[in-house]
Amino acid sequence: MSQIEDAMDGLMTAIRNSEEFIRYQAIKEKVHGFPKLESQITEFRKKNYLLQNSQGTVDLYEETDRMENEYREFRKNPMVSEYLAAENALCKIMQQINWTLIEGLEFEVGFEES
Repeated sequence: MSQIEDAMDGLMTAIRNSEEFIRYQAIKEKVHGFPKLESQITEFRKKNYLLQNSQGTVDLYEETDRMENEYREFRKNPMVSEYLAAENALCKIMQQINWTLIEGLEFEVGFEES
């Protein structure tokens, strides 16, 4: 195994042992026991992803407000709130890893902030 593969295995082990990953896995399993709720969460995540990646095709502020109003009650569900918070915490770890690599290797993305 190469040095990079060894390091990747170590990183994945560290992530799997992190509080954020363990929390995410636990709530994901809990939500999996409620197929209708799981489907609703998936639909919300899909809409949110498409909105965040719309690349100027919509008024982001207006659409964010619309989604916030549309899903306000849904997001008050403690299981939904916990799932989204756990997912967000895990995504922040993934983003930090990505940006640390990009910055540490001086990889020029071309659109990163200074």
